[in-house]
Amino acid sequence: MFSVRVGRSTHVPAASVPIWLSLLGLICLFGLCRPVSAQSGQTNPGPVTVSGQVINSTSGQPVPRALVRLGEHVQMTNYEGRFEFAQVTDNGTIQVTKPGFSMSPDPSSSTAVYIRTDQITGPVTVRIYPEALITVQLTGPDGEPLQGVSLTAQRVLFDGSTSRWVTAGAGLTDSHGNARIPVPAGDYRLTTRYIPPNNDRIEGILPLIAPAQTSTSSSPFIHLHSGEETHLDLHPQLRHTYPVNLRIEGLPLQSTPNIVAVSEDGSRINLFAERSLAPGTQRITLPNGTYTLNARAGDQDALEMAETNVTVSNAELSGVVLNFMPVPSIPVSISVDPTTATTSDNSSATPPSVNQLGLFLQNLQADPESGSGQVSLVTRNGGSFFTVPFGTYRLKARSGNQWYIKSATYGNTDLLQNELVSAPGAGGAGIRLVVSNDSGTVQGTTSLGSTAAGAWIYMVSTTPSLTPIISMRSRDDGSFSNSRIPPGSYRVLALEQPRQIDFSDPAVAAPFSARMQSTTVEVGMKSSVSLDIVPFAELYP
Repeated sequence: MFSVRVGRSTHVPAASVPIWLSLLGLICLFGLCRPVSAQSGQTNPGPVTVSGQVINSTSGQPVPRALVRLGEHVQMTNYEGRFEFAQVTDNGTIQVTKPGFSMSPDPSSSTAVYIRTDQITGPVTVRIYPEALITVQLTGPDGEPLQGVSLTAQRVLFDGSTSRWVTAGAGLTDSHGNARIPVPAGDYRLTTRYIPPNNDRIEGILPLIAPAQTSTSSSPFIHLHSGEETHLDLHPQLRHTYPVNLRIEGLPLQSTPNIVAVSEDGSRINLFAERSLAPGTQRITLPNGTYTLNARAGDQDALEMAETNVTVSNAELSGVVLNFMPVPSIPVSISVDPTTATTSDNSSATPPSVNQLGLFLQNLQADPESGSGQVSLVTRNGGSFFTVPFGTYRLKARSGNQWYIKSATYGNTDLLQNELVSAPGAGGAGIRLVVSNDSGTVQGTTSLGSTAAGAWIYMVSTTPSLTPIISMRSRDDGSFSNSRIPPGSYRVLALEQPRQIDFSDPAVAAPFSARMQSTTVEVGMKSSVSLDIVPFAELYP
């Protein structure tokens, strides 16, 4: 039987592109593109029959009643997991849909089984991956089950520039405090939200994160393989709540700010003003404990923030002041490295504008439940700027053109190596960028075992950069060459299937370090690497 492994594809020219663009060619998996016609110069064999079998990758057993699509052909598998499409005339991708299964062991990486009509030699085997399962029992300190509590399974998604928490599954506890959360294989954490007192309970249920995110934790994740089940017994704290009376300063009297209380363990409580006691005042309710209150009001054009600390201890609390101040608006300017015109073979190219560099600020203390914590660049009235809520950030770039950022400064801060801190009164001279298109060439080969093969290549910068990872694709014969690589030192890795993970994180890259090659890129020079492809089986052990 002829077996097609998920994730292998036909020839894709080598190119330097962000990871999300590298994966774009695989979106046929989701039915978003038409079947691809045969490559130029190939003989169309005419209508062919495509047959195969859908297999459970964990058990090796056939999967009946799975929906199989190939272009306009659609069929359910029989009890042996088999399907057959007659009169297939175009190349295309096979996609399989079955509740409780996915076509990839990693839902953040798109995969496809690509069929070329001129290369059909026998039945096709398509392996699909069963979901994993997290079961939970949630009880209070006295052992009583907690009903109606929503649990969220979150995983880290890397988009090629930054990592963020995304929701992969959710469940609601029943009358016994039990919940079931099916998820794809991967690394997870569970979170709950704060639940205020109600008619059935006089105490509020505090939010929790499992596993607990502490410096002594053996692992910050729950690791699950396809088809695996794990159980957790969780015991959130229950506490009485008390009014906290706030005095609002620096805002119009009619403004109602959004307030979040952050506890000492990092859990967050989203608060709503209950009622106004008098003009310029608000009342909230908090459980016993010590919190930092973060408050926002206004919009991007006129955002204001306030922060203060409170301790609630078995009594109503008054006299808490939220003093709002404008959030800094930080302008961004760009100039071309003066040495570029004399050293670069690309000196005639048009320099990019600021908004062509894909700039954003990543909040290092972002709330996982509020999204990615990114601050986007705003261009208005001929200028570009960031409106930056108070906090600590890293400047990042998604630029995919031949120009790169050679230096980035904010006052005396080198933003290639250090964080940007936004505080009241900040702004000043703004962020200054210097760009260059001086580049070098990286070329080489990729092989799987002793056989040359196409692969996904990741160049991880070990010198300061706003774009720490450059991705490309080698050809089917394993060769690749890219002449638009910024100078610097890199570690280079080749994978049989693309992975959306942050290889610039040493902990993430550690399992692959033995296969990573070091290289140095110099302006106008060529460097060569010979890469041993990490096979599919090692990507998902």
